[in-house]
Amino acid sequence: MGVDDSALRKGDSYATILVDLEARCPVDVLPGRDPEPLTARLRRHPEVEVICRDRAGAYAEGA
Repeated sequence: MGVDDSALRKGDSYATILVDLEARCPVDVLPGRDPEPLTARLRRHPEVEVICRDRAGAYAEGA
């Protein structure tokens, strides 16, 4: 699972995008760039074993 932030509206509104790296397609878009939505999503999907992310601390905390 790839995790990165994405601008919904540059400078105004951001989200977290989740990508299935094996299938090369987006899986979900989470609100904001905070760790809590990512943590909740991963708890609902325990089959995710590997997370690829940038060096953002929020995503490390969420994972």
